[in-house]
Amino acid sequence: MQRATCTNIRIRSPSDARVIFHAVLLSILPMVTRRLDAEERSLITPGSCYVWEERGPHAELTGVGIERWTDGIRWGPSRVREGFLFYHEKQEHHLLFTEDTELAVRSSPTKGSRPILIKQTYTVFVETPRGQRKWHLIAYFNEESLPHLQTVDDLPRLASLPVPHGKYKSARCTKGRPDHIFNPDQDADFPRIEYIPYKPKSPSMSDRSSQSASPPDHYAQIMTPEDLAPLAYLQSMPPLRRHPEDEKTLMLLASRRF
Repeated sequence: MQRATCTNIRIRSPSDARVIFHAVLLSILPMVTRRLDAEERSLITPGSCYVWEERGPHAELTGVGIERWTDGIRWGPSRVREGFLFYHEKQEHHLLFTEDTELAVRSSPTKGSRPILIKQTYTVFVETPRGQRKWHLIAYFNEESLPHLQTVDDLPRLASLPVPHGKYKSARCTKGRPDHIFNPDQDADFPRIEYIPYKPKSPSMSDRSSQSASPPDHYAQIMTPEDLAPLAYLQSMPPLRRHPEDEKTLMLLASRRF
């Protein structure tokens, strides 16, 4: 059975993530080398942290890497903060009918026997003896667990581990983001990035009553503006290119203008 890269830990900043990556590179901590099976997924709890390598273009020859991470959990839309992506687990909604036949929605506080989770991800490019590779860090937590989880400073093997400057480059800086934000100088006074609680608004009673004829799954799909990615992030994304045939047609029309 595969075990998590580390447990009972929270990732406060990209600096913490790079320490975890470097510990994996030095074989101080284990890397996850294949998708989690059902039993391994059931062991995901607040504080679980996994590092895995994305499968490269020559995976057929090497057999190394995972194509994508699967944990069997339904997640809401991502929210971006300083190079991290945060996802909130989708809660199950149950329909209840009160004595006066009004429809109500109850959100389950737990998923099975475990608490509702938040997933935190961070991705870097790293040079290895096999060439440049793309590594991912996946950490799970919830707001209640944060005060009780350890940090890299609490683990002797990690607290004093020096990380070579520039060894781990955030994959997000390759998408037009400033490099100095996601890859600060090692000696710079880079603040810890603590998680900011985010709680999507619950549907109002008027919304619930207007949708009373819909099946239960409909309520899990209700989205509010708070569920969407921040506007600043969307505005920073480059526009999508048109289809090549459309571009060719537009260029042809432009060349025929008088």
